[in-house]
Amino acid sequence: MPKKFYENSYLYLTLGTVIIFVGFYNSYFSRLGEMATPYHIHGVSATLWMLLLILQPLLYKLNRLKIHRTIGWISVVLVPLIIFAGSEVMMLMIRGQQNYPPDTVYNLAYIDFMTLTGFAVFYILAIMYRKRLRLHARFMVCTIFGPLIPALTRVFFTLGLAQSFPEALHESYLLAEGVLLFLIVRERKAPEMRVTYLPLFLFMLVQHLTFSLPNDWDWWVSWMNALAGYSPS
Repeated sequence: MPKKFYENSYLYLTLGTVIIFVGFYNSYFSRLGEMATPYHIHGVSATLWMLLLILQPLLYKLNRLKIHRTIGWISVVLVPLIIFAGSEVMMLMIRGQQNYPPDTVYNLAYIDFMTLTGFAVFYILAIMYRKRLRLHARFMVCTIFGPLIPALTRVFFTLGLAQSFPEALHESYLLAEGVLLFLIVRERKAPEMRVTYLPLFLFMLVQHLTFSLPNDWDWWVSWMNALAGYSPS
């Protein structure tokens, strides 16, 4: 029986899901009773997305394509929910910035905004090219990299592998970029790589180089305040 394309990808996506769970355990999963509704919507919808990412390639490997397609259409509801809840959590952070370290909230909002934007773009492309398996699968894999950054940052910081939150962020981006470079080199002969992993690498590199700057961008701070309905005292 010929080997299926990306037949073991569900194993790597499971590893990514475990990292995300560990990263958000202290800040969310261990405090479920303390969290406001938007955090629960965000947490549940994001968790369902990760489970979907694991299940879909597994169903493909098992040749259960009809179930694969049916479950895939659930994402049409799930993804807008993820983006809505993620945006609402970002606005709650802006409004409650007194609970965060000074000069960090607008930088974090920038990372969240870029993560949600990249997630939405790669998902839309995955749906547009759902009939082109090799392209569709790679676009779906791309959607996990954004959420990995805040999760890895929390893991590095919690385990004492970084001395500060910004240092943990740097390490997280470096690890994600390293994985992407590995994929780019490994799949350098695949034309699909040039419109999936390569653009994602450049997108994440831009974030990496700029994530510490938005706090000093007056236009960004004003825009975030306006969206969140926040008036600095």
